[in-house]
Amino acid sequence: MGSVVVCVLMSGHALRSDLNSIARSVVLDDLGEYALLYNRKGIGSLAQLFTAGKHESDQAVRITAPDGSVVMEQIPTAVAGYGWPSHPPQPLRIGSTVLLTLHHPARDEHALVGCKALHDGNLLWFGRTDAEDRAYEENIRSRLWLAGLASAALMLLPLTWFARQVLRPLNQMMITVSNLSKGRTDTPIVAPDAMPELRAFADAYNRGIDRIKALTEELQDANDHLAHELRTPLARIRGNLEAYHDATDNNAARDAAARGLDEIDRATQLVHTILTVRAGDHQALQLHLEPIDLRELLTHLHDLYQPAAEQRNLLLASDAPHSLTILLDRQRITQAVANLLDNALAYTPTGGRVTLALEIKTDTARIIVRDTGPGLHPDEIERIWQRHARGSAASARTPGMGLGLSLVQAIATAHGGSAGCAARPETGAEFWIELPTRKSPASPAA
Repeated sequence: MGSVVVCVLMSGHALRSDLNSIARSVVLDDLGEYALLYNRKGIGSLAQLFTAGKHESDQAVRITAPDGSVVMEQIPTAVAGYGWPSHPPQPLRIGSTVLLTLHHPARDEHALVGCKALHDGNLLWFGRTDAEDRAYEENIRSRLWLAGLASAALMLLPLTWFARQVLRPLNQMMITVSNLSKGRTDTPIVAPDAMPELRAFADAYNRGIDRIKALTEELQDANDHLAHELRTPLARIRGNLEAYHDATDNNAARDAAARGLDEIDRATQLVHTILTVRAGDHQALQLHLEPIDLRELLTHLHDLYQPAAEQRNLLLASDAPHSLTILLDRQRITQAVANLLDNALAYTPTGGRVTLALEIKTDTARIIVRDTGPGLHPDEIERIWQRHARGSAASARTPGMGLGLSLVQAIATAHGGSAGCAARPETGAEFWIELPTRKSPASPAA
C-alpha cells in the first residue's frame, strides 16, 4: 500500500510540473501572437481575436500605456480580482517579455501573466488562471487513486494466498521443529490449507517423526526389559562376590572383590532407577505412605549433605522456617530430594552456595534446591526432564546417564505433585518438587 501512495504522489507531482510548463508555453505563445497582431493591425483586431477565442472562463488581455493607464482590457468575471500591476517589475526593452504569478485574495487559483513591450511603447498583458489545470489535475489524481486502490486490492489477492498457503504453514513447521529440538516429538505438522508441495513435506516430516517416536519407545522398552532382566543376575553376582570376599585370605583378591561389589551396587542402583522411572511413566509406582514432617525431613538431608558440601568448599544453607506434616513415601521423597542435592553440589563451582528451602502455600508444599552454578538455557527447561537427557553444563566432571531428573519427576507425579525448574535471574538454577497438602497421592499405599 505504501508503494501505491508513493506512486500516486509522484505521479501527481509530475503532472503538476507538466501542467505548469504547458501553462507557461500557452501564455508565451498567445502573448507573442497578440503582439504580432497588434503591431500589424492595431488594437481593434486584437480585441476581435480575443473575443472570438471565447476565453471568458480563464484568460484575460489588456494594454497599458507607459504611464500605467489602461488603453484596453478584456478581463472576464472569472478572471477578475487578481490585481493586475500597472507596470512590470523591471523596465522592458521593445519585444522583451516577463512572466508574473498573481494570487487571488479570496480563491486558491493562481493567474500566470505575461507582459510584453510593444513597438509603440505600450505594454501588452496576457494572463490565464490555473482553474482548468487544477480541475484536470484533480480528475487525474482521483483516477490515479482509484487505479492505485484497485492495484492494491489485486496485489492483496496473491499476498493473501501466499500468507495462507505458504507463510502460515511454514510458521507452524518452524514451531514444530523448535519443539522437536526441545525433545517433544508429539507435535505433528498440520497444514490442511497449505500448497500441495508443503502438504507433501508435512506428511513426509510427520512420517519421519512417527518413526523416530516408535524407535525411541522401542529403545526405552528394551532398556526397561533389560533392567528388569538384570536384577536377578546382578543379585546373584553380588552374593557370589560377597562369599568370595569373606572366604579368601588374599588381600589383593579381597580388594578386587570389594571393587567389584561397588560396581555391582552402582549397576543395581541404575537398574532400580530405570525401573522406578518406568513405573512412574505408567503410573504404577507403589508408595508406602506415612505422616512425614517436611521440615524434619529437610533438616535431616541438610545434615547428611553438610560434609559433602564442606568437602567441595560450598555453603549448604537451609531455609525451612515452618513445619508441615503430610502423607509421603519417606524413602522415595528422600531419594528425589537427594538427586536434586547431588546435582546442585556437582554443578556449583567452588565457593558457591546451595540452599535447601521449603515454601508452604494453601494447597501445596514446595521443596526447593537453589544453586549458584552455570544455570539453565531456556531450551533445556523442558528437555532435561526426559530420560537420558543432560543439560549443556554437563561434562566429564559431572558423570551420569541423565536419569536423575526423570526419577525426581516420576516420584513427584506418583505423589500427585509435579517437578520443575527455572533459571535464576542473578545466576544459577532452581529445582523444585511441589506436593499437594490436601489431595491424596495418585498411587495407593502398598
